[in-house]
Amino acid sequence: MYKVKHKRPAYYDYDLIVIGTGAGGGVAAHIAAKAGKKVAVVEMEKIGGECPNFGCVPTKALLMAAETYQTALNGERFGLRTEKVAYDYNAVKAWKDRAVLHTGTEEGAAFYAQEGIKVITGHAHFISPWSISVNGRRYVAHKFLIATGTKSVVPPIPGLVEAGYMTYRDAIELTEPPKSLFVIGGGAIGCEFTELFSSFGTKVHIADMAPRLIGLEDPEVGELVGALFKNRGVVVYTGAKITRVSKDGARKVVHFETAGTTHKVTVDEILLSSGKTPNTDLGLENADVVYDRGGIKVNDHMQTSSKHIYAAGDIVGPYRFTHTASYQSRVAAHNMFHRENQVVAKYHAVPRCVFTDPEIACVGYTEQQLKEKGFAYQAGIVPITVIGRANTSGVDSGFVKVIASKKGTLLGASIVSPRAGEMIHELTLAIQHGMKARQVAETIHAFPTWSEAVRAACNKIK
Repeated sequence: MYKVKHKRPAYYDYDLIVIGTGAGGGVAAHIAAKAGKKVAVVEMEKIGGECPNFGCVPTKALLMAAETYQTALNGERFGLRTEKVAYDYNAVKAWKDRAVLHTGTEEGAAFYAQEGIKVITGHAHFISPWSISVNGRRYVAHKFLIATGTKSVVPPIPGLVEAGYMTYRDAIELTEPPKSLFVIGGGAIGCEFTELFSSFGTKVHIADMAPRLIGLEDPEVGELVGALFKNRGVVVYTGAKITRVSKDGARKVVHFETAGTTHKVTVDEILLSSGKTPNTDLGLENADVVYDRGGIKVNDHMQTSSKHIYAAGDIVGPYRFTHTASYQSRVAAHNMFHRENQVVAKYHAVPRCVFTDPEIACVGYTEQQLKEKGFAYQAGIVPITVIGRANTSGVDSGFVKVIASKKGTLLGASIVSPRAGEMIHELTLAIQHGMKARQVAETIHAFPTWSEAVRAACNKIK
């Protein structure tokens, strides 16, 4: 491919222009501004991006309401009278809206202004490697950071568009849960919304092409979550291929195949959670930035093929989490203005959480990844019921699994347990710093806490 030679500008409007104000962009913008750089941010939607407005915050607020409702419903086992427990889903949504409001994103533009950061509203399009156009106006910068995230994939299923569907953005705005729902995709988003709506009485069907839910993690994770969903009345289809969708009046009919057998299910709503695709409609060719269907290509310093243009967050990968986006943003902010002491992005200890009940949390390598790499390893697993906290909490499902090298160095972990998202950080720290399972096992853990199961699992490693 012929590469056009672009002349470097004689003047820059800004030291840095950040495209996207989510975690991948906003963190770097603030760091650069505090370092005395002249900074502008471009945002085409809401300040703060995906997580506080449409993703993490609203979904976890709704899941908190669902968990509280289920706790109240099942209070009788603890001697509590719960005959009159009910919910008002409009009030549940109002709780979610307050949680989003409390993030401060509504005042985000004013907050940027206080730091001397210019907020430009609109869609950015590169004219050259050093200039972009937003709403017909040209802006020139010495450095750029692209953090435009992803959007939901709409799979090419015949009849899907005509029948209608929801994405997670639509689902968080519902004022009442659907009576029945078919979830296409059994990853984190699909499982969290299955958790949410089934908790409020929706008849949920969830399907995935993989042989189990949460298919990228160790088998024990998805198998247990699938079993727990089934126990509460969720219908789980794995190894499923959706062939078409049709309409039956106001309802939708999902046609699919499993193990060579055809099925159809009629539901009120369909929720898509079958993946995301990068937002790369930015004129990247004009900036000589290399990208493909998976997103923008960067090196270990978060630098693109155009050395003064960096990228971070979901548009880069390899993980699409808020915490990895903010981490990459910090790495990019440092490297773009410090030629010496360049920081390398590392991903061997990234925690991965799914907020079902019980929670799922994983970090490091899975067994499958180690097998593919030909690494010798050992694993230790304990049921959550071995610890006192499970007894006092009435919890009878869950586990902690750790994976270590033959010499005992921790390489990976999986937890399905109440508060797994908090428990995983002890193991994340250990993996980050190359600690041995023995060191965790010999550390005193408070009784009775969920984290005692971490010590017990590490004690299984030789």
